[in-house]
Amino acid sequence: MSKKTTFAVIADLHVDIMHDAEERLKSFLAAARAADVDFIIQLGDFCYPDEGRRCVCAPEKRPENIEAALKFPTYADKESIHALYLGFEKPSYHVIGNHDCDMCSKRQVLDYYQADYEPYYSFDCGAFHFIALDPNYYKKDGKYVSYECGNYFDEAYHAVSVLPYLPHEQLVWLKKDLDSTDLPSVIFTHQCLKEGEAGAILNANEFKEAIKGRRSRVVACFSGHSHIDYAVRDNGVWYMHINSASSFWMGNEYTCLGRYGSEIDEKYPSIRYVAPYSKPLYAIIELDERGASIKGTNGEFVGKSPDELGWYKVNGYDKVSSAEIGVKPRIEDRYLPFE
Repeated sequence: MSKKTTFAVIADLHVDIMHDAEERLKSFLAAARAADVDFIIQLGDFCYPDEGRRCVCAPEKRPENIEAALKFPTYADKESIHALYLGFEKPSYHVIGNHDCDMCSKRQVLDYYQADYEPYYSFDCGAFHFIALDPNYYKKDGKYVSYECGNYFDEAYHAVSVLPYLPHEQLVWLKKDLDSTDLPSVIFTHQCLKEGEAGAILNANEFKEAIKGRRSRVVACFSGHSHIDYAVRDNGVWYMHINSASSFWMGNEYTCLGRYGSEIDEKYPSIRYVAPYSKPLYAIIELDERGASIKGTNGEFVGKSPDELGWYKVNGYDKVSSAEIGVKPRIEDRYLPFE
């Protein structure tokens, strides 16, 4: 009888944007308990620390959600939200997202999450080895610079080719870590690790070489960041995007007010820039030596969809269905065979 490892995964909760993030997290935790998972993990962009907020990039280069976070108070009860996540009966893990570093350092983020590990780390659970990596780096003058207090907005403004990257020292660590175990490995990141995918790291070819021929075989990589549902296999490794728990980001060109009423629009000013999901999205994933069985969740858009607001047409997808590009409120059930 094969040994199974089960975990629950959620991504891009965006507590500072969504007014009902606490209820969405409660739904995720209830599903994790019902599935009797071995651990839970969130893949970044959870929430902003409130103390000592500062953004060092030029004001004209700040995205609208950062500007709103600096100007307006946070109405979400973050203490309760953190207590819910940390209070889960099984181990809980964090992956750092780019927006977690918009107004603080990575160390501040991890201290805020009460995490006793570094931005990249590994652990064993059941018959699998799990690795969390940190691709939140940009490249400047040939050097890798860690995201901190929104510094990356200055560099990425109209120059997306400078980020994100897995720095050399992390790739060296990854090789040693993979060679330290015989267990098959699963990797978690905020940004995707496969070349050419939405929001992927720019040195994905180096990552691909780093995992090739190692003692531990990498069978799957899970990421958030792109707010889509998608899975593709490359060179024997599955790469899966975990959709946002909350919404699809569109930006100020697609401002839509009134989805939840004027009071919510005022208290959560960035909610007007997203297409919210009617239900929280997350996945329960069961692993054994044969593959990964994924139980997802589905919802609908609240108010006008990206298509109705013209997002598809402006972004060159007017002749492509939402299913083909993954822009839909869902994480579909699927099975990823490890052959």
